[in-house]
Amino acid sequence: MQLDPMEMLLRLTGDLSDVNGRVKTLEEQRLAATLAAFEEKMATSVGGLKEQLAAVVAVIQQLQAEPEEEPSQAPGTAPNWNDVNQDQARELWDWLTSWCQNVLWPTYAESVWKPCWYRHQQVRIQLTWLCAYWHWAYEQHAPPTRAAEWHVRWWPHVEQVLKKELKECGYPSDDLPKPRHPVPVPVADPAAPPAPFGIDDFVDHRFFERVEKDIARRPEPEKKDDATAE
Repeated sequence: MQLDPMEMLLRLTGDLSDVNGRVKTLEEQRLAATLAAFEEKMATSVGGLKEQLAAVVAVIQQLQAEPEEEPSQAPGTAPNWNDVNQDQARELWDWLTSWCQNVLWPTYAESVWKPCWYRHQQVRIQLTWLCAYWHWAYEQHAPPTRAAEWHVRWWPHVEQVLKKELKECGYPSDDLPKPRHPVPVPVADPAAPPAPFGIDDFVDHRFFERVEKDIARRPEPEKKDDATAE
């Protein structure tokens, strides 16, 4: 059987075109599969990067957050009566008197207390640091050892100071004919006017006068300029 060269050429051209079509289809399928795999991989990578970025942001925010105030491990500075102005002295008197009247006197010191305590400089100084230590002992999160030390060590010391400093004050008696700061003797007459104060009082009748005098002798607070205040 004789084959026409032209027919053979046409057949060969058709077959070649079909092969090219198939090859092109395979290449497109491979390219599509490759692109799909790449997109899936990129999606996974981007998701991982987002998670890592979120974790980094959370760490940065935690580092930038305001740190919680840690409880103090040492007592705060006790107020210094020699280094206060008039405003500071008034605040210091209020702070100390309030604590003594509401905590120390009724709970611990009633048996050794005298209404003239504020006139005794050493008593006032000792009570000041004792008050500061008490507040430190009972601040939030403080260990019980602080309060234990206050009761076992510091209050007994100041108690002895009170006894020593105030032993010359009180009611006139055989042992104390002329008290340094006398307490009025009780009068048996039921119609007698009440005494200005008694041994059971927290302070005597000159307390406010003496406090105001102590405040007045101290330097006035520095006045701020308008520009500085603004």
